[in-house]
Amino acid sequence: MKQKDGVDMKTIHTDIPFPSLSSLQLVATDLDGTLLRSDKTISEQTSTLLQRLQSVGVAIVLVSARPPRVLRQIAQDFHFSGLAICCNGAIIYDLDRDSPLQEHALLPQQIEHLVTFLSASLSDLSFAAENGQSVICEAAFYPFCTQNDSPPPHIVDISAICQAPQIKILVHHATLPIEELHERVALLLDSGVYSVTYSASDFLEIMLGGVQKGEVLAALCAQLDIAAHSVVAFGDMPNDLPMLQWAGLGVAVANAHPLVLQAADVITLSNEEDGVAHLLERLIEYTPKNSTIAHS
Repeated sequence: MKQKDGVDMKTIHTDIPFPSLSSLQLVATDLDGTLLRSDKTISEQTSTLLQRLQSVGVAIVLVSARPPRVLRQIAQDFHFSGLAICCNGAIIYDLDRDSPLQEHALLPQQIEHLVTFLSASLSDLSFAAENGQSVICEAAFYPFCTQNDSPPPHIVDISAICQAPQIKILVHHATLPIEELHERVALLLDSGVYSVTYSASDFLEIMLGGVQKGEVLAALCAQLDIAAHSVVAFGDMPNDLPMLQWAGLGVAVANAHPLVLQAADVITLSNEEDGVAHLLERLIEYTPKNSTIAHS
């Protein structure tokens, strides 16, 4: 096997069976670093394949840490429809109606406790908050915000972050690597009250307990009467692990974080090489000959 950062890579071959996937009814895919290339686009090949799957009844669900205001623009640009899971699961969004279906927010008292407790436990922290429509942050956090966000992040005093419900709280440490910060904070917090994760940014994302990509994807699929063994999920970062572990087939792109490469069922090509489309094409090849997916 090939090696990536010391992790054995389970590369895709055309003779690999997919026994854990009994049928293909839903594709759940992360965006940044997974479906999107580094220039934030997808290829015509990938776009065409996903639209083809949608046309024969396979649901395509975008699953991202991004908020709806950003994700809906991506969906419009690349002609995605249906449902999206935003903010790591805190919001389920209807792309066709351009409106949220479900929201899971932290309450002000939970946020105040979180900020007070973490600040007393770890020095050199700064905080920001995402409410689904915009970001507010402390001045020390501002350099770590997405600077092309619209509307731009608004600098506030820490007390303002604790005054209203928030979809997620963002936490940055001045010196600790993100992996170490995650380990320390996860040990400090009650997982029943707070859910802690991180993606490609240099800050933690803290949501309501139980809110993460896997739990929300599972609940959504239950509503749609789709079993895990009919779902393939794609990701690249630790916040994608819960949905990769839940899905019938959990796929990492080759550029994924080492923890994701290690946990995935299989590894496809990188996001720059249309890894999502590459794997889906392999799945279509294995679809029974009388399937409309294979021959649409």
